[in-house]
Amino acid sequence: MILARFLEGLADHWESLESTPTERLGSAVVDLSVAFLMSLAEAHGLLSPHPRRSELLEEIKAFIIRNLGEPHLSPQQIAAEHHISVRYLHLLFNHDKRTVRGFLQEQRLEHCRADLTDPFHPGRTVGVIRARWGFRDDAVFGRAFKKAYGISPGEYRKRHFQVL
Repeated sequence: MILARFLEGLADHWESLESTPTERLGSAVVDLSVAFLMSLAEAHGLLSPHPRRSELLEEIKAFIIRNLGEPHLSPQQIAAEHHISVRYLHLLFNHDKRTVRGFLQEQRLEHCRADLTDPFHPGRTVGVIRARWGFRDDAVFGRAFKKAYGISPGEYRKRHFQVL
């Protein structure tokens, strides 16, 4: 009933909202709907705790990926957004044999790597790319990229475009 009223109210005012808030609201509505439906299923014994944990972890990973560009994204913020403790957040990732920060960095690096070789944006600088995906510092990004891929971001880009 509460969710239905919320959705009705949102639909009544949707056209008066600006585009940026509507994107955030759309994401929030999906998250709220999923949480509501999962709580109903859990309350009726339709979800065991283990699948709930898997679902929550996937939801958290999706949230992280949607927010990679936020340079201050942290385990504390991620946990708060999902109404869980930081300790439980780390526990979820431990079951997946990862760390929260490790997953965050891995995703950021992969998105940076993809952008470095994007043929539609060859003029986008390394600095712009690293900032786009949440890296605040050139040196930190350069070291992390080199550790992950064995080559600097600039050299990676140069080699990729030489092959083409």
